[in-house]
Amino acid sequence: MSTDINLLLRTDEESLKQKRRIKILNFTAVASLIGVGLISLGIFILIQIVNPESLKKEQEDMLGRISQFQNRQVKLFVLNNRVENIEKILKIRKDLSKAMNGLLAKIPSNFSIDTFEIDDKMVIIAGQSNSLFTIGEFINNLTDMVRNKEIIKSLMLNSLVMDEGKNTYQISVKSEM
Repeated sequence: MSTDINLLLRTDEESLKQKRRIKILNFTAVASLIGVGLISLGIFILIQIVNPESLKKEQEDMLGRISQFQNRQVKLFVLNNRVENIEKILKIRKDLSKAMNGLLAKIPSNFSIDTFEIDDKMVIIAGQSNSLFTIGEFINNLTDMVRNKEIIKSLMLNSLVMDEGKNTYQISVKSEM
């Protein structure tokens, strides 16, 4: 049997030393925490005492710069928003210049245009010529465009008149796009 086994709590020197170490560590931890706090407070007070005017000026300058950037940021945001809205409109909008150029390419050389109105839904063309053959060629070109589904969907003859005084034929057509 072993005689070194003791089931009772020891209150000898080892346990007392361990309790003292724990108390010393606790005291050291609290003292270092208070020391760091006091040092930080001292540095803060020194900074405030040494140069408070320059810090205030620097703070005001920084706030001024920030407010300048906020103005620029707002202007930039508004500008970007407008550009995005314009891009959306341009994507939706039909390119009328292509339609106009396509229609003008189908007009015979002896045909003079009096009115040419175009929007996203319809085209109105009024013109005149000395030759009825040129008027017929103009109508044939437009009906071919309707048949081939180029630019215009339908064609309606509004008027076809002969001006005896000028010896010209005048025509007005309306087309849906």
